[in-house]
Amino acid sequence: MRSNSDRQRIAETFSKNGWFSRCPARLREAIAAHAQITWAETGHWIYDTGDEAHGLYGVLSGSVKTHVVLDNGESVPISISGPGTVFGYAAQVLRGRRVTTAIARERSEIIFIPQRALAAIVRDMPELWLHFAELATEQLVWAARAYAERLRLPPRAQIASRLYLYTFPWGDGGPAVLPITQSELSELTGFSRKTVNLILRDLEKHKLIETGYRHIHVIDPAGLQRIALAPAE
Repeated sequence: MRSNSDRQRIAETFSKNGWFSRCPARLREAIAAHAQITWAETGHWIYDTGDEAHGLYGVLSGSVKTHVVLDNGESVPISISGPGTVFGYAAQVLRGRRVTTAIARERSEIIFIPQRALAAIVRDMPELWLHFAELATEQLVWAARAYAERLRLPPRAQIASRLYLYTFPWGDGGPAVLPITQSELSELTGFSRKTVNLILRDLEKHKLIETGYRHIHVIDPAGLQRIALAPAE
């Protein structure tokens, strides 16, 4: 069980997570009370595809990159999780095996809720699994949206959309300094570094962002959202 100060840190950080903030107060308190906080060094594999699931994870500070392994063995990065993100729940409903690989991008504080603690919470609050179903559905909707954007949106709109979404863990949806490199943005979107660089320079020219060493400063999230929502020409 965590100290009161740790519980408060967890509650404050995860309050920016829409799923967590919508959970009943007693469920949020139980999750925070049973959470363990550990440090993961840069490059540490939190879990690998196919590993047996032993609990639920979250990011308290730092960031985690998630990969999907293709049938040919290629590992493809699909997302970066910042503070307040909950991850590793899909395995709870998929035969107990991890379906992605999670790696710390930097020295990060990782929240871990052991399976036995989840089971104890479920005994008191059986509705926990309904909330996990909601969490899984949220991620499915996010994945479907990303897939639809890849099919329909032009590169500029896709980059704007991705940057806008990343302002939530690092800026609560407002201006934010994203610890994401142009190379990573290229990997996550599937565009060449040249294409990403040209788009970022254009967004910078319009004073929506500023690029820096190993970070992108989002100045105008609403402007990025307008680009992402504009009808495709």
